[in-house]
Amino acid sequence: MWLTLASAALAGAWFTWLLVRRTDGLADPTYDQAFFQQVAWSLDHGRGFSSSFTPGSFLGLHLEPLLLLPAALELAWPDPRLLDLLEAAALAALAPAAYLFVRALTASAWTAAAIAAPLPFWPVVQEAARAGFHPESLSSPLALLAGWAGLSGRIAAMWPLAALALLGKEDQGYAVATVGLAVAAFGPRPARRQALALAVLAALWGLLAVTVVMPWLRAGATVDTDSYYRWLAHASPSSWLSALARPEGWLVAAGMVACGGGLGLLRPGWLALALPPLVADLLSAHDPQFHLHLQYGLPLLVPTLVASAAGARALPEANRSASGVLAVTALLPLLLGFTVGRLPPALGASGVEFDRPQAAGVLQRALGAIPLDAAVSADDGTAVFVAGRPQLALLPGGGAAAYVVVDRQAYLHGYVDVAGRRGRLDGLPASGRTLIADSGRFEIWGPVGG
Repeated sequence: MWLTLASAALAGAWFTWLLVRRTDGLADPTYDQAFFQQVAWSLDHGRGFSSSFTPGSFLGLHLEPLLLLPAALELAWPDPRLLDLLEAAALAALAPAAYLFVRALTASAWTAAAIAAPLPFWPVVQEAARAGFHPESLSSPLALLAGWAGLSGRIAAMWPLAALALLGKEDQGYAVATVGLAVAAFGPRPARRQALALAVLAALWGLLAVTVVMPWLRAGATVDTDSYYRWLAHASPSSWLSALARPEGWLVAAGMVACGGGLGLLRPGWLALALPPLVADLLSAHDPQFHLHLQYGLPLLVPTLVASAAGARALPEANRSASGVLAVTALLPLLLGFTVGRLPPALGASGVEFDRPQAAGVLQRALGAIPLDAAVSADDGTAVFVAGRPQLALLPGGGAAAYVVVDRQAYLHGYVDVAGRRGRLDGLPASGRTLIADSGRFEIWGPVGG
């Protein structure tokens, strides 16, 4: 356990350093870091789950009541870097949560450490860190802890832990159902019936969330995620097969199995539980999702870990603790994390967004020129510091009444309309706006006619 805790502490420090540097370097993605920051601010200011980026309740886009946690914490420290700390802590917590789960399932401390200690360094976990804060990152360790509680006979703890995990996102019903099935199969006899009930209820929660609750909250409004699967209604069988055969997603999934030491292959029935979330990712028209980039690999994480633990349990007890098995299980994910991971210092990393001049303080002083209740149109990277306002748009969006925040050294992610932004900036002097602040890097323009 001490080895696993040391790994978690190292990973937590690594994630924190990188994510806070990215925030201070104004390279945070508006989607989704500023998105979640604005929802947390809205909750703290009595506006409910509201956001400028989606019509109606945010819960109609994603059912994530667990956002109440950062909102509560931001009452004490209203700073967007709090989201970085939460994300780093959640991903680091995967290691001890996985250790407890695997040890309870295999009865082997060394096997549990070999699987769990490298977990925060898996490429898929590095991708989740690159994505910035997402509530489902909080759910994954909670789901594993719910499984540990059931496997160790702590039924009274299993239910609240599972309930908290379900609040992270609508798709967490699948993760909780998976650990429920694991407890039903491998847990103590008194826990099995309740674990099976948990699996059924969690699956129903996820199904009702997607088919009833979220559509009701949207009330017919169109949201960004509608386009992800709309193409399926008119797609030919060959188009379906082509999407399902996308090699990028399968390679990521195979890498996750390898990160589990390949142990999941010993229990293919359990490993098959990773297929439904993989299929959901592959069928999406959203580019990062079918590549399993950013946070989109997380839905496969819990099923893969369950399969790895079940595979380890299937080994004879002598082999389960054999030095060769433990070495492969522990070292292979570290090798993959260093060679194909995308966080510095991994070989596949691009460190530009984590190695920029730290300018958050200068920006915050410049933002003092904007009234707190004003609508704002902001450059990518600056938006997370502007998100504590009722109306926020990403340049080139925003109306005539919005103040405009321009970063002359803006870090622009791939979703930004670069040509549209350039045209908007070129037209600012002739638009009837007044330049009310200029720090040398940041420009603040007032509303039209203001």
